[in-house]
This record gives sequence, structure tokens and C-alpha cells, in this order.
Amino acid sequence: MNEDKMKYIISRLIDNANETLEESPEDDFFKGKKLAYYEMLDTIKNELELSEYDLKDFGLDIDITKFI
Repeated sequence: MNEDKMKYIISRLIDNANETLEESPEDDFFKGKKLAYYEMLDTIKNELELSEYDLKDFGLDIDITKFI
């Protein structure tokens, strides 16, 4: 997978996570859905940091804790 494809996938995850924030009631299903997006983005963010990528290049220079 090339870097551009990875950036596209991350942007889709962020968009989907933001949509979940807008539509989710506070029931357990939607709380779990938000947490899942957080966990995915956090894992990717940590791996990029460990590999010394610039998070801004991947759109991950954001506060992902809003998805918790």
C-alpha cells in the first residue's frame, strides 16, 4: 500500500468518526462505535509516530479523544 492510499483511508476513518459524533445517541451501541473509531485512529497515529512520520501529513494532527 502506498502513502497516498493510506492518507485516503485515514481521511475516510476521520470523516466516518465525525459523522458518528453528529448522529449518535448516547446508547451503548453508538458509544462502542465511537470508541472503535478512536481505537483505530489511535493505533494508526501511534504507528506513524513510531515511524517518525509527520502526523499533519496524514490528517492526524487532531484531538482524537473527542471520539471517546
